[in-house]
Amino acid sequence: MERENTSIDILKNIAKHEGWDIDVKSRTHSTRHGHHVREVHIKNYEYKDCLFISNQTTRSDKYRSYSGVFVPITFKHDYKLLIRKRDVLDKLSFRKDRLRFKTGASDFDSKIYIETNNDIETHKLLSSSGIQLKIIEFLESTEQLEIGVGNSNLYIDDNSAKNYLSVIIYMGWMLDKELINSAFKLADILKMKFN
Repeated sequence: MERENTSIDILKNIAKHEGWDIDVKSRTHSTRHGHHVREVHIKNYEYKDCLFISNQTTRSDKYRSYSGVFVPITFKHDYKLLIRKRDVLDKLSFRKDRLRFKTGASDFDSKIYIETNNDIETHKLLSSSGIQLKIIEFLESTEQLEIGVGNSNLYIDDNSAKNYLSVIIYMGWMLDKELINSAFKLADILKMKFN
């Protein structure tokens, strides 16, 4: 009987087909419960400084398993940003609606939820209708996608004090070549706005 491809096998096949470098680390965390810690790093040389990372950890939050593109940015280290698609709860909570950042573009603001600690810098980043369209297209491509800066819950290079821009899916891994390529492209475009 033929075995099914694992998530790591799928990523290895995509990397091989695309000519990307891949590094895989896996270890058993608990043999009793069958928990494994897995990490995959993929380098696509078309996008300098961008690193695709898939992680399966022992955490108990929504970032227990995540996958996406991370890129260091030369920007204020304390800057925080979270961009995701608006959900039903966002639309029902008046308090949440009052506190979220809005760009002033009604079509964008009606579809996208943004949290930030710096309204001025976030407005500069998101003022372009072209950037807004790319963000909407990416976030609507599948569920549980988000774009962030300064999320300390995720990948941090221990050798650096840099802040990271992340374009990720949480509670799962990106296993579609087109989605991975879209994440690389969007991260690269947004990186230029920061650097």
